[in-house]
This record gives sequence, structure tokens and C-alpha cells, in this order.
Amino acid sequence: MRAAFVVRFLASTAVAALLAGWVPAGHAADPNAPFRDCPDCPEMQRLPAGTFVMGTPAADPRAADTRAEAQALIVRVPKAFAMGRLEITRREYRAFVNDAGYEVHGPCVSWDDALGRFNSDRTRGPDNPGRPREVKDDQPVSCVSWSDAKAYVQWLAHRTGKAYRLPSEAEWEYAARAGSAARWPWGDSSTDACDFANLYDLSARESYAFGWDPVHCRDSYPDVAPAAALRANAFGLYDMIGNVAEWVEDCYTDSYVGRPRDTRAWVWAGGCSKRVQRGGSWAMPPERARSASREAAEISSRADSLGFRVALDLDGKAESR
Repeated sequence: MRAAFVVRFLASTAVAALLAGWVPAGHAADPNAPFRDCPDCPEMQRLPAGTFVMGTPAADPRAADTRAEAQALIVRVPKAFAMGRLEITRREYRAFVNDAGYEVHGPCVSWDDALGRFNSDRTRGPDNPGRPREVKDDQPVSCVSWSDAKAYVQWLAHRTGKAYRLPSEAEWEYAARAGSAARWPWGDSSTDACDFANLYDLSARESYAFGWDPVHCRDSYPDVAPAAALRANAFGLYDMIGNVAEWVEDCYTDSYVGRPRDTRAWVWAGGCSKRVQRGGSWAMPPERARSASREAAEISSRADSLGFRVALDLDGKAESR
């Protein structure tokens, strides 16, 4: 009888999990299918090992924002790993805040309608970032610093017993390109962006006069869009370009000379004050949101256009980062 009860309990648990949309890692029939390690964990996608060209060989080496890009290099992805299919959502981040008792303290840079510019506001945070105007749980979290993002992945790793972490810069670009060598994952035409990426477009320009040219298409989202509102790239990842920019693990440098030729994050003893952001955001023009584009910010920086996604070592052992 005890054995029968256990069987019934396990069966009911599996049914409940399936009804909730959660299939534990290792239980999917297809090993390449997306998975979650707990009901409120981020959905992950396995990415294959491979090789790619990091950077843009044709970039102008004299321009400060493309100097590293112009030093394009072949990077080896030595083993499969997993990347979050979506940017971490407000719902997922709130689960961490509530469970860990974590507090996010401002300020956060947000668009100020009264001033007509971005402004540092101490009242803003992940639950009231200023933009979007209507905050929903299925939108990517924003107003989180690099340190806030690190706290989340450390909590997620402890909770699941899995090697969750921030992606390295090389992993991020490999995941964003999804096999493409073009300027954007979808190709070399910025006007195709609105099918795949929430950038500063004609929809956004109607609400925000930022002073730079928009991409000439409409995605119907003036600012932050719900996660996965647009099409995925060839790896099945959403919003790698646009929506919110994403923190990665690497320290920032304006040169690729000396960086690892594999997917290890480029960090150094003693840490660094600036880390890399990738992907651009809803407020950026397409030229600043290419697959190889990169930005730098202080680790304490927060903005309503800045969030993150997570990576996972599939062998369960965290690499030295």
C-alpha cells in the first residue's frame, strides 16, 4: 500500500508540474527542448558547442565604441551550455526578492516626462522603473545593477544546486548571433528589426523624442515590451537584441587584445568597476544594438532600459570566472 501511495503521489506531482508548464531538466523527451529547474526558474535553452567570429572585422578601429569590435577574433565554444530563453522577468526577479529578502536601493536612471530627458531617480526600482508606463510581470526586469543580477544568479544556483551564472561576453555574442555572421541575427537590414527586436523605432519616436534617428519600422511597443513578444532567433532565444540591455560577467575593456579565445569571461584579480552590457534596448537605435555592439557601465548602475538573462553550465560544475 505504501508503494502504491508513493506511485500515486509521484504521478500527481508530475501531472501538476506539466499543468503548470514545468518540465524538470532531464525529463523532456527531447534533450534539446527548453527546460526549467523549478516552477519559477527561468526557462533555459541548450546551445551547442561550436566556433564563431566575435566582433566586426569591418568596424572602424578609430571609433571608441567599436575599437574592440574591429579586433575580431575566432572564439571556440568548447562545450554545450544553456542560456535563458528570455530576459529575467519581473515575476522571476520578485520570487528571488521575496525568498531572499533582498532589497534594491536606487537610484535608477529613467525617462522623466517633465524634464524631457533621462534622469537619476532615487524612487525608482524594479517594481516601479518609470518605463514602461504600465508595469507587468511578464516584462523583463529593469533597474537592476550588475551586483543585483549577480545576487539573483547566486540565489538561483543555491536554490537549484545547479551552476547558474551570468553569461560571459563571448557566450552572449555566440547566443545572439545564433550562427549568423551578419550585423544583426536576422541579417544586414535594420528595417527588418521590428520582427525580432524592440528598438527605438517609429512607435517609440511618437512617445519619446530622444534626438537620434529611429529604425524605420513599427513594432507597436513605445518602450519595454513583454518578454517574447517578437520572434526568436535561430537558437530559440528571444530579445537578445533590444527590449532591455543585458549585463554579462566580463570586466569592460576597449580592446580585445589578450582576451580568452574561448568562452571564459574576461575578468581579473581584484575585480573591476565597469562591466559589459550587451544587446541594446528599446531606447537605442539599431546601430548601437548590433550582435557585436557593447557598452560599459559601473557595476552599481541601474536604468529602466537595463536588465539581464542567465546562463547555466550543463555539467553542473561552475567554471572559474
